Amino acid sequence: MIDFLSINEERGATMKMELAYYEIFPKIIQSGVRTKITIRPLGKHAEFKDDAEYMVMFLPMDESNESLDTEYDSVVLRSDDGSLYFDYEFSGEQAYIVRVFRTPVKDAERDRPVGNFMVYSLFPDLYKLRPYKGEFHCHSYHSDGNEAPEIVAANYRKNGFDFMALTDHHLWYPSKIAVDAYKDTPIDLKLFYGEEVHPFRNHVHMVNFGGSYSVNELFEKDPDRYYREINEIMEGLEVPEGVNAFQYASCVWCFDRIRESGGLGIFCHPHWIANVYHIPEKLIDYLFENIPFDAFELLGGHEVYSNNMQTAYYNEARAKGMKIPIVGASDSHGTEFGNWFNWMYTIVFSEDLELESIKDSVKNLYSVAVEHYPGEAFRVYGPYRLVKYADFLLNEYFPLHHALCYEEGRLMKDYVCGDTKALELLRLMKGRTEALLEKCFKA
Repeated sequence: MIDFLSINEERGATMKMELAYYEIFPKIIQSGVRTKITIRPLGKHAEFKDDAEYMVMFLPMDESNESLDTEYDSVVLRSDDGSLYFDYEFSGEQAYIVRVFRTPVKDAERDRPVGNFMVYSLFPDLYKLRPYKGEFHCHSYHSDGNEAPEIVAANYRKNGFDFMALTDHHLWYPSKIAVDAYKDTPIDLKLFYGEEVHPFRNHVHMVNFGGSYSVNELFEKDPDRYYREINEIMEGLEVPEGVNAFQYASCVWCFDRIRESGGLGIFCHPHWIANVYHIPEKLIDYLFENIPFDAFELLGGHEVYSNNMQTAYYNEARAKGMKIPIVGASDSHGTEFGNWFNWMYTIVFSEDLELESIKDSVKNLYSVAVEHYPGEAFRVYGPYRLVKYADFLLNEYFPLHHALCYEEGRLMKDYVCGDTKALELLRLMKGRTEALLEKCFKA
């Protein structure tokens, strides 16, 4: 049994009592489908007593109003082998509190339940998807990061990531180093190719996430082709005053090449402050108006102020009716020491961890960006529906998931540093995070 509490304390998080002492499964349920639920103790200290009765009350978060003395559905149960089992049909798309009391229940005792357990009811389109924590933008010591690619990957897994791409400045090959380091290793972290693209005469930073070859190398090895094709794009452009036509055409060219490589093209940190904002606002406006990119890096590393500006800009764009796919990315330059690592990331709701599934989910607006500075509560950005669900997952699912990832990431680092025993241990651990995920969705 993993010591979830101690591992989460080491990560600076607090494990709630209900997660440390019990498991409730499934945690995520399809709305309108009667489902068998189990609440199982994790240790004899938490067992439900055979000689006692327990009232289980169901409180829908979106419908509850205790100030009006709402009558909630409830059922009285006896334990079976120390656990509680019951069937219930959860409705709507919302979190439910499953509150358990030992009977008889008196009014004064309602504030002292055995536990407040949480489940989430989903409509079919979201229920068929799975939540994955991912990094779309980070660096190794091959550009301006601190560690080798294989160490960066291990440390990301240690911190709960399901997928990532290394995206060094100008360079695609470091991401291949990371992929190749673990290609014959039984791990559950999904590694993709990537790079940060810096085209000639264009200050806009773009990420090629998942592309099968380098876009940087295309214009570096054949600049004549780059300039010729940029000029062809410019011939059909009528950009507004204040927009640099060459820069915009260069962005279009790069995003097209990223897609041709099989990658997801991400427009990065426009409000990063490099003396002034990194990208002129009129160019940002024009990029948002035409959306040549596949996703917008809503959150990134650097200063909090930049993220405030980007989230404000995104919210205003949504208010105008724009549908903007988003990711959060740390843009980390170090995973052992330094800022930004694990401060910003993405939760993608995807059918699986394959590249095409992740790309499709992001482009179809099934992703949220998460901001979690040290010592602060997390903040989630994106469509309200997904933010509500992600908040539940960050409290009820990811602490358990991260504990498993921590062990795998530590062994990954041991393996690439020469520990011959680590490979066998990784083989034994293979599939545990996927098993947890499926247990949370299926009885």
